Amino acid sequence: MVIKLLVTRERYDEVFSIEDGFFLFESTDREVYLKMCDFVVNDIGEYVGIEEARKLFKGVPRKELSKYILDFIKAIGEAFVPPTSGAA
Repeated sequence: MVIKLLVTRERYDEVFSIEDGFFLFESTDREVYLKMCDFVVNDIGEYVGIEEARKLFKGVPRKELSKYILDFIKAIGEAFVPPTSGAA
């Protein structure tokens, strides 16, 4: 099972407080996991909510947590990088 995360600037600004953003890299795995749950989407790209996300993560082995956290951190960074235009 693959759990999909969708991080956009708008969603980040809705979910993260100033404090959360400044101290993200000092957060525990648990704190990051709980924030990450706010970014889980279903197959049609709709956010599922924290409770549903937690239900989905119950089926994920603990050894996969670090991959999800790294993907989440990477997605946050990518949400703040403007897309390339493709022009030379």
